Amino acid sequence: MEQEKVNLQKNGNALFQIDLEKVIAEKVKRPLPRWLVRYIIKVAHQDDINDCIAHAQYPSGINFFHEALKYLDITFEVRGLENLPAKDHPCIFAGNHPLGGPEALIIGEMMRQQYGESFRVPVNNILGYFHPLKEFFVPVNTMSSRQSRDIGERMNAMFESPYQVLVFPAGKCSRREHGRVTEQPWKKMFITQARRYCRDVVPIHSSGRNSRFFYTLTSLSKAIGLKFNIGMFYLVDELFKQRHRKFVLTIGRPIPYTTFDRSRTDAEWAEAVRREVAILEQGNGEKGNMGIPTLSLLPG
Repeated sequence: MEQEKVNLQKNGNALFQIDLEKVIAEKVKRPLPRWLVRYIIKVAHQDDINDCIAHAQYPSGINFFHEALKYLDITFEVRGLENLPAKDHPCIFAGNHPLGGPEALIIGEMMRQQYGESFRVPVNNILGYFHPLKEFFVPVNTMSSRQSRDIGERMNAMFESPYQVLVFPAGKCSRREHGRVTEQPWKKMFITQARRYCRDVVPIHSSGRNSRFFYTLTSLSKAIGLKFNIGMFYLVDELFKQRHRKFVLTIGRPIPYTTFDRSRTDAEWAEAVRREVAILEQGNGEKGNMGIPTLSLLPG
């Protein structure tokens, strides 16, 4: 009877499983060699992800953040919970992007615990195919500054909503530069939207580093002048390398949207918030992953 129940659960969960071969066929204009498709499926851990979904009590929706972390045996502690805004005070949470995967799951689980289903995350359009968390993702094209009208409308609807919004303004995960793991420059969009929609900005820092292999690949991509970062192919593999680890999440005090006046450009204000996240890193007991000065650029 128990085995029958498990089989029924697996069959139902199959609705949410991923099919990378189908995604590749939809996204790539020319057919890829079979060996390359098989390699991508292996590096992307499709079988592991589908195994997680198959055995999940909640294969989709808000509780999948918890399911994924449990499957990976990833734990975390939170510093600065007292800085979280009230549920009826929608803000923009702006965080560093050290890993490319675990921090999104960790912050998503923290948001689930504090805000239930009332949050959304803009993500690259590939993640829009990840069905278990699809309702919380707003797909955007992170590889280009040009967005379709449909995506622009969805982004506006997201910021107009009562939901908390989590953004990673760097748009790409940390790189190794001059021997230091460094958070990449932040795009200014979240500052523009904070002012436009009267949303305070909550700085949030996640600990963690990727492997030397990943940083070497990203450096190689840059050195040989590739427009596409080879390391992107290995981000899911990097996620699975973080199994059995504990991370530290640090939440800073909300920055009023009125701070972002016309005395500086939006790009300068974005850098000021990035510096605040670097300050939050101090004292977390982990290896650094910001690689930038910790002198505050905010007024006062």
